[in-house]
Amino acid sequence: MWDQLLVGAAPGDAITRNAVLLRAAFEELGPADIYAQHVEPGMEDQVLPLDRLERRRNSARPLVFHASIGSWPVFRAIDELERELVLVYHNFSPPEYFAPFAPDVADDLIRGRWELARIRERVRFAVADSEYNAEELRQLGYGDVTVVAPTPDIERLDRVTPDVPMLRRINGWGPGPLVLCVAQQLPHKRVERVLAAVAVLQQEYLPDARLAFVGVDRFATYSRSLRAFARTVGLREPHFLGRVSDAELGALYLRAQAFLTLSEHEGFCVPVVEAMALGVPVVASARAAIPSTVADAAVLVDDPDDPVLVAGVLAEVLTDPTLRWVLVGRGVGRARRLAAATSLPELVDVFVAGAHADATAPLTGPGGRA
Repeated sequence: MWDQLLVGAAPGDAITRNAVLLRAAFEELGPADIYAQHVEPGMEDQVLPLDRLERRRNSARPLVFHASIGSWPVFRAIDELERELVLVYHNFSPPEYFAPFAPDVADDLIRGRWELARIRERVRFAVADSEYNAEELRQLGYGDVTVVAPTPDIERLDRVTPDVPMLRRINGWGPGPLVLCVAQQLPHKRVERVLAAVAVLQQEYLPDARLAFVGVDRFATYSRSLRAFARTVGLREPHFLGRVSDAELGALYLRAQAFLTLSEHEGFCVPVVEAMALGVPVVASARAAIPSTVADAAVLVDDPDDPVLVAGVLAEVLTDPTLRWVLVGRGVGRARRLAAATSLPELVDVFVAGAHADATAPLTGPGGRA
């Protein structure tokens, strides 16, 4: 039915999971493939390499392009091979955060906006994860943008048994409350804010509190700086866990008493939805698309650069049972409204409606145009 193109495909990546879920829905209507320039180990059986794009099965239909960073090879392939596109915009991170650690990535982020402007005339219709992302597209000249949540597959964590070795490992950290942060170790995620806030939480409120951080180390220099910063602020025994399995993540959510993210820039933020779905109260920065994602189901911090303020909020969430139950109840309800069970059919309907709207290419079922 529809083929999809990513710049990179990786296990655990939210955009990759979005594409895989979409493909499963598309395959109910006809054959569908996913292509990517960078295919990380573990995705080879699900994603085809970019050099296969010129032979894609659904070349008569617009290619669904998931935009999250610039890529000259991807842009060139689109320019040479694709007449029409459907754009799914997941947001570009601010390049200035990456310049000190990965200037090549900063360059890709800068060029990405130029690429979006260049392909605009080929885009039949555009979809954005959030109103925040939609506004960015409008500023680039895109007119009619449909907003649909990025189909977070939060139910997958209900389908796995929490990992017993991870549960034992958590028990070994001590009896204090566990604060969990899930985010890739990227500069705009502002992980240092989390480290500083939990350090103050330990020093001023709850000495036995623990921090578990789940997230892939993308840049060695940045990751080393985070560990050095944790020592500088006096954070006791932070647990940097890297990439974990769904069963291990399920164990962490099961034992976590609070979820903390203080990211500066998010186009949606899937981890907060996962936390809310599993009944973990969320404390988050009031930045970018996070407020619209959580709505009234989390405690938002207006000044995430103030670790004393954040620590005080965390302490209240961890110790006030009434506040905790309010957050848990609102969070579960909010997550259900955003989850794939609700948002995936909405997203597929957008594609079907977009295909029907083009009178020159009526949809006739699996296989192509009339």
